[in-house]
Amino acid sequence: MEIQYELTEEDYIHFNLSHIRRSKIGKRMLFLQRIIGPVIILSGGALTFATLFQDTSWWLFGVYGVISLIWFLYYPKYFERHIRKQTKRMIQERSNEGMIGPHTMDLDEDGLRDKNAFGETKVSWSGIKDVVEEADYVYLYNSSVSAYILPKRGQDVEEVRQWLPTR
Repeated sequence: MEIQYELTEEDYIHFNLSHIRRSKIGKRMLFLQRIIGPVIILSGGALTFATLFQDTSWWLFGVYGVISLIWFLYYPKYFERHIRKQTKRMIQERSNEGMIGPHTMDLDEDGLRDKNAFGETKVSWSGIKDVVEEADYVYLYNSSVSAYILPKRGQDVEEVRQWLPTR
């Protein structure tokens, strides 16, 4: 089966965000950063202010508590913006010809072959470690951190599923 598609910068950004949301390390990192910020704000800010100025007014802890709550609630949005920005930088930073643009993926009994204007890669099905399907994408992981990105737009998804290994 031959599939023709175009990968965009947004496809790579979506893959990175999706991967971080699913990975144990990514989830743990986000959770810790959501918790550590408020702890630092409360202990570093409120306790330091109270110690330095000998003022233990409860309103002070209330103000720092509200700041901590805002951090906790809005940090995931900041984290997503940060991942988007870093992914764009990585794509633009190096010689990444062939990542973005038209691709042709051939699926057969032996595996997959991904071709673009700059080259071709071939992977046997045993080299595909995981297959993750989302609403708009299928990710064919060839390692724990990289995958072939297959956008569903314009594809016969049922036919593609027939060729994919079950995990």
